[in-house]
Amino acid sequence: MSASSPTVTVVLPVFNAAEYVGTALRELLRQTFDDFEVVVIDDRSTDDTLCLVEQIAGDDDRVRVIGLPTNGGVAHARNAALRAARGRFVWFVDVDDEWSPRFLEIMVENAERLQADVVVCGAEHRFGPALTQREDVARYDDAALLLGRDAVACILLGSGALWNKLFRREVLTGDVFPPLRSKSDHGGVIRLLPELRRVATVPETLYTYVQRDGSISNGGVPQPQNFVALLNLAEASLTKLPDPTTVNDLRARFRAMVVGRALREAWRFPRGTDALVERLPSMVPWRDLLLHVRDDRRTLVTCAAAKLSPRLARRAFRRLGRARWTPRGAV
Repeated sequence: MSASSPTVTVVLPVFNAAEYVGTALRELLRQTFDDFEVVVIDDRSTDDTLCLVEQIAGDDDRVRVIGLPTNGGVAHARNAALRAARGRFVWFVDVDDEWSPRFLEIMVENAERLQADVVVCGAEHRFGPALTQREDVARYDDAALLLGRDAVACILLGSGALWNKLFRREVLTGDVFPPLRSKSDHGGVIRLLPELRRVATVPETLYTYVQRDGSISNGGVPQPQNFVALLNLAEASLTKLPDPTTVNDLRARFRAMVVGRALREAWRFPRGTDALVERLPSMVPWRDLLLHVRDDRRTLVTCAAAKLSPRLARRAFRRLGRARWTPRGAV
């Protein structure tokens, strides 16, 4: 690795992650592609996280450690890491997830060969009490290079996750990530839409998002309002496209998708979001559901059920659970 300009910067934000950070760093350092740096950005941990990172960094000069003076949240940490990044490409990982040792090898090869602004790969989600339940987060049937409207659709209607994507550093300008307690990763991806011209897809499943009890996205605190914040970010980005009217159907699909996710977020909890839940179904007209959302069964079922009978929909979702709420064959 060149000391000044590695091919990839891997951004690893950590906060009180002593249980996972050693394993995460060792797994990153086993990547089959080795021209990279890891920027570990410590968000003012109060446990042994920083000590463990510094021990590993002392044995491998690919690891750089940045300690923040105050705890500012993961969006602030990622923005700070980007200012320190030296690589031509950037990969964001979460400390308690899993990934293929060939992630960088495969993604960099596609990025360079296709001159892509972002490369996205297949990813899965592992969850449940014993972390034995699995579902696809992202799935691509073929390797492809997407341009124009197809590139916008791939990113806008994707999961919004950072970790299954390799970004060209030039598109990550300024403080990309908005100050949301959750969904700041999705907000950052949406903000990049006007900068993305070439998006490459990789069919291999190279990343596993592991959702443990106590994570921000599974911590017992309903935050559907952060999904709704994504709608304004998306509108701001879409209006900057050369011809924003050509993506009106994508707008409608994205709005329905986000409202559906916000509803399911609220339904997971018994109380605390009733006022927002009452407003959400009206944000998706029936016309949009019938014209633009027919192929997204989970969104269609969620939004239609909420419009017909919000209370029964919540009760049914809580009774069935997330794994059985989606009709067979839906992603």
